[in-house]
Amino acid sequence: MSAAATLAELRAQIRALEGGARVVRRRASSGVDLVDELLGGLPRPGIVEITGPPGSGRVRFAASLLAEATARRRPVAWVDATRRLYPIALAGHGVELGHLLLVRPPADGSHPWLWATEQLLRSGCFELVVVEPPVLAKGQLPRRPIGARWARAAEHGQSTALVLGERPTRQLAADVRLAVGAGQVAVVRDRGGPAGGQGPLPAWPEHVGPFA
Repeated sequence: MSAAATLAELRAQIRALEGGARVVRRRASSGVDLVDELLGGLPRPGIVEITGPPGSGRVRFAASLLAEATARRRPVAWVDATRRLYPIALAGHGVELGHLLLVRPPADGSHPWLWATEQLLRSGCFELVVVEPPVLAKGQLPRRPIGARWARAAEHGQSTALVLGERPTRQLAADVRLAVGAGQVAVVRDRGGPAGGQGPLPAWPEHVGPFA
């Protein structure tokens, strides 16, 4: 038995002792060939971290995943904690805005985006929940790993979180870590499979200019 399978079995046993239901984990087809080839689909439930410098294409990559989900008329959500997202640009990438819930928490130094992300994942209403945390100074993030509550919420709602950032977040226990840059997407970590695979970012739609 692999280490990942052993860990999953131990978690199931702990939930059984605690009285919780067994969580069924799977890889769900994303509709994006690159993702399905590299990962076998998106972890559901699960957390996927997508990192890269500004202009690397991480927002474009997330948009391609949302476009496939909304094409199947599946509701998706985006927690815009940076308050920089331009929804019309997402529409240019094929995202059907009628199936997108945009949450824009106040920029007051508190952490309502943490709570909002948790509730969206837990609700079971959204197949994908994208969150782009604000750039915070050291010590501004909660001490408790933020991925712990999000992971439990995703399990409850059978949803997938896509967390965007410039660099990996130590407090986020992601199932998959992807790095975007130089027109490529690389698998840095995958709890359900091998790392190291890479492939080209989805192409820009002809009528859309770069925005991420």
